[in-house]
Amino acid sequence: MHLLVRHKLPFLRSSEPAEMGRHLSRYLAPTIVKPLGGVVRPARVSGIQIGVFSIAVVALGTAAAIEATGQGDYAVMIVCLEGSGEVADNGHVVALRANQGYFACPRGVMRARFSRDCVRLVIRIESSLLGRHLLRNGVHFDITNPALGPWFDYIQFLLSSQASIEAIVKHHGIREHTEALMVALLVNTVLPAIQDIDRPPDARSEVRRAELFIREHLFQNVSLEEIAEATGVSVRTLQTSFKRHHKVSPMRYLRDLRLDVARERILAGTSVAAAAFECGIAHPGRFAQYYRSRFGHLPSTTGQGPERSS
Repeated sequence: MHLLVRHKLPFLRSSEPAEMGRHLSRYLAPTIVKPLGGVVRPARVSGIQIGVFSIAVVALGTAAAIEATGQGDYAVMIVCLEGSGEVADNGHVVALRANQGYFACPRGVMRARFSRDCVRLVIRIESSLLGRHLLRNGVHFDITNPALGPWFDYIQFLLSSQASIEAIVKHHGIREHTEALMVALLVNTVLPAIQDIDRPPDARSEVRRAELFIREHLFQNVSLEEIAEATGVSVRTLQTSFKRHHKVSPMRYLRDLRLDVARERILAGTSVAAAAFECGIAHPGRFAQYYRSRFGHLPSTTGQGPERSS
């Protein structure tokens, strides 16, 4: 994706931070640029507006702090093509390295710092396009994510073709068609991929991992903490996920599986006491209580025709 650095957009070259801020504000949002060191080379800022999208490529030539304001009326995609940076947004600080990006709907002041060798792509998007994909929090992403490939390939095509840039600038119809394709790519590829990143891990996968561990250690003396550790989540998260999907706690799930096995063994001719002991519930009274709660009858009546509840 480094080819985006070698685009065909016309540059504004300047060593004046205020001028850079004004130029960025044309394409993005009200922006203040504050150099954090000596200027290595003049800053270069370029951009193009395509309907509801504004695209800028920024190389400030010095380490710099940026402040941009927003009221949730637009989304911004910031991608480090070279160098590094960090973005402070809504109380969170996100580090960015080459080929990494950040997507957010700024509310208030978004602050960022970038290394002097940083070259970044910034895309401003009207937040109305996000629809149901509107993000509560900013999302850190990697542009090598295959789901984002069509979007960045098209951006690459647009910016690397002088003829495309000139046609978009000069012809309203071409600009409309380009905007329409960008909207389609945003809605159908970028936003679903970003939403997947933003979504918490699927609780069902946690439950499946816990189920597998429980079944593999069904007759061993395992604790709730051991199940959670093997699953890769906290005890609280595991309990919440299990109760959501099974309506019981993980330890109750383990006990019920043991009781199912005990019942099968009793039906196969094993004594109640032996079945209880083999399944890790050696106390006779407790086993009978659990068994009756699970199956509606005592273990001693299992297999005796219509099973009685007493």
